[in-house]
Amino acid sequence: MFIKFALRRNLIYPLQYILWSFAREITHIIIKDAVKFPSPYVYLPLMFIGEILVGIIIYLYERRIMKTKKEEKKEAYLMSIKLIENQKEEEGDYFVPLDDKIKIIFFIFLASLFDSIQFLLTDINLSYNKILPASFRQRLYGISTISASFFYVYALKLPVYKHHKISLSIIGICLIIVIATEFIFGTMNIFLTPNDLGSSLFCIIVSQIIVSCRDSIEKYLFEYDYMDPFVVLIYEGIFGFLISQLLLISKNYMEDFRNFFGKKDGNKKIGLIFALIFYMIISGWKNLFRVVTTKIYSPMTKTLSDYILNPIYIIYYYGARKDFLINSKFNPWYFSINIILALIISFFGCVYNEFIILFCCRLEHETYEIISQRALKLSGLTELTKFDDEYDDEDIETPSNPFKEKNNS
Repeated sequence: MFIKFALRRNLIYPLQYILWSFAREITHIIIKDAVKFPSPYVYLPLMFIGEILVGIIIYLYERRIMKTKKEEKKEAYLMSIKLIENQKEEEGDYFVPLDDKIKIIFFIFLASLFDSIQFLLTDINLSYNKILPASFRQRLYGISTISASFFYVYALKLPVYKHHKISLSIIGICLIIVIATEFIFGTMNIFLTPNDLGSSLFCIIVSQIIVSCRDSIEKYLFEYDYMDPFVVLIYEGIFGFLISQLLLISKNYMEDFRNFFGKKDGNKKIGLIFALIFYMIISGWKNLFRVVTTKIYSPMTKTLSDYILNPIYIIYYYGARKDFLINSKFNPWYFSINIILALIISFFGCVYNEFIILFCCRLEHETYEIISQRALKLSGLTELTKFDDEYDDEDIETPSNPFKEKNNS
C-alpha cells in the first residue's frame, strides 16, 4: 500500500474557507477572553450582515466581469465558477432552473433557518454549559460529513464508491469512540453528569445534521436550479438577519450589552466595537468561501474544512481552555486518545474527498485522479499536467464531481 496526495488547482477555495474560519475563531476568542464580553447572542445577526455585505460586493464585481466578457464575446469566470445568464426556455438555453421562483426562495429561507437553529443549539445553548469540555463540539464535527453523505446519496441521487464507504465507516467508528471516552473520562469530573453530557451530545448531533442539510440544499440550488452562489449568500443573509431578530425576545440579549457598557472602561468598549466589526467582516468572507467550496467541490469537502485542523484545536483547548482535565488533573490517556482519533478522522476525511489516495484494496479505482489517468490513456495524452491545462476540474463527470459543468449566475 502507498499513499498519494492529490492536489488540485481549485484547492485554494477550501483553504481560504479554513483560513477565514480560523480567523473568526481567533476573533471570537479575543472577544470572549480578552475583551471579556460573554454574550453569544450578538454573533448571529452580525454573521448574517457580513454575508449580505460581502455577497453584494462580490455580486457587483461579478456583474462587471460579465458585462466586460460579454462585450468581448468571451466566457466569464469568477473563483473558477463559470458565469451564465439564465434565459427563457424558448430562447434555446438549457440552463433553466428545475424549480419555480417560490420554491427556490423557500429553499433559501430553509437554509437560513437551519443556520439559525444550528447557532441556537450550539453557540447559545452550549455556551452556558460551563462544565462541558470546550473541545467536545469540535471533536464531533465529522458527524456532518456522514450526514451530508446520506443527503448526497439519497436526496441528490448521486453515487458513492468503495473509498467513500470505507472512509465513512472509519470516521463513524472514531466518533463513537470519542463519545464513549467522553462518557468514561468526562463524567469522572464531579460536576458533569451523564444527563448533562447526553443532552449536550443530542444538541451537537442535531446541529451537525442540520448543517449538512443546509449544505445539501445549497448544492441542490447551485446544480439543479443554477443559482448564483453569491446571490444565494445575499438572500440567506437577509432571511437569516430577519430570523435573528427573534433573539431580541430574550432578555439576555440587551441585558448583556447594558452590563458590559455600564461596567467596563473606555478601552474595553472600543475594543469590543472593533472586534465585533472584524467578526462581521470575517464571517462574511468565511461564508463566501463556504458556498464557493460547496459549489466547486461538495458538501463533504466543506465539512472536511471544518474539522481538518482539529488536532491543532485540541492542543489549543488543552493549553488555553484546560480541557482533558479530570478533577483539575491532566489525564494523558484522555488527551492522547482524542488527538489520535482527531488525526484519523481528518486523514480519512481527506481520503473520502480524494485529497489523499490510498492504493490498496482498489480504494483508488474510482477516484478522480485515477479516472483522469484512464481518460488520458484513452485520449492518447501522456501527461496529466497537459490534460489539466486543457480541461478544468469540473469539465469531467467523475464520482467526486458528478455534476456536469453548468455553473451559474
